[in-house]
Amino acid sequence: MPKQDAQIQRKVEHLFLAEKYFTDEAFADFDGVRLLHNALPELNLKQIDLSTQFINRKMALPIYFNAITGGSKQSTRFNAELSQLANKLNIPVSSGSMGVYLRLPEETKNSFSVLRDNNPEGFVIANVSAKVNAQQAQTAIDLIKASALQVHLNVLQELAMPEGDKEFMWLDNIKQIVASVDVPVIVKEVGFGMSKDNLADLYKVGVKYVDISGFGGTDFAQIESARNHELDLTYLDRFSLSTVESLLESIPYQNKMTIFASGGIRTPMDVIKAIRMGASAVGMSGLVLHHLQKYSLSETEIFFDEFVKQLRLIMAAIGAKSIADIKKAPIIFDGNLINYAKQRNIILPS
Repeated sequence: MPKQDAQIQRKVEHLFLAEKYFTDEAFADFDGVRLLHNALPELNLKQIDLSTQFINRKMALPIYFNAITGGSKQSTRFNAELSQLANKLNIPVSSGSMGVYLRLPEETKNSFSVLRDNNPEGFVIANVSAKVNAQQAQTAIDLIKASALQVHLNVLQELAMPEGDKEFMWLDNIKQIVASVDVPVIVKEVGFGMSKDNLADLYKVGVKYVDISGFGGTDFAQIESARNHELDLTYLDRFSLSTVESLLESIPYQNKMTIFASGGIRTPMDVIKAIRMGASAVGMSGLVLHHLQKYSLSETEIFFDEFVKQLRLIMAAIGAKSIADIKKAPIIFDGNLINYAKQRNIILPS
């Protein structure tokens, strides 16, 4: 039997290892953020509106399923189920990296196109590496009739990957993609976070949408070190910025760019805190993939129905009738985050 293509095999290994290392507890620093309840919320639970604007489309909820999977027979099932669930919830859903499709289109296209097949009117996002050219990016968009494009940044993952890239000349390429493709472009990290300096560079080349994707959830340094039988490079995590730290870093750019947050989202409270800190919407990948791998699609639907109910309860507790109202809730940071902001010359929200 012919050996499976190495890039496709890597996609399979990512699925297995993401589940192996999944934990209910995340390390995104949300425990260092506290919101105060409103003893006089003056609202009815039925009045609460969870809808939000996601780029150019009104969506039912302030959450989306982030880049996860694609490129293998195994991942076709998960993308099929993700698109069905996203359709039911009326939220955006992203493909995993489509680089393997650009190299092996016939072998892998179905694992990605199923996202659009099962969600014909939904907000579907294509995902490519920052190293692809504009024409390749448009090819990925065309396959799934994408509503937007994610361009992912994954330096630490590539450094930990045995077969990873070692050249990272990306900014001019990103500029060309933003100027050339026919859909909005979101630049995102893959779980190691972004600094205000990164956001400044992206802003200069015309990027309007950024997913800071901080450390705290799926850990690709850990995953790639598990695949690398010669070196343990998990220490690269020490360079990471948590999701909360990355949101703090985004503060100077929140009035210039649309900020999305992801990385270690585990609870409805994480979502509300991220929005309070400036996120327009909140992405999750490990959480939904874990449920689809461990449970059935119907059980995962039940989980997210409950998740949405809890979003409403938290909003009622802080007196927020809308997503915009969340940003008015009193917020308190612990000493570690205050110290971080001070050293990084960031003015905290109050």
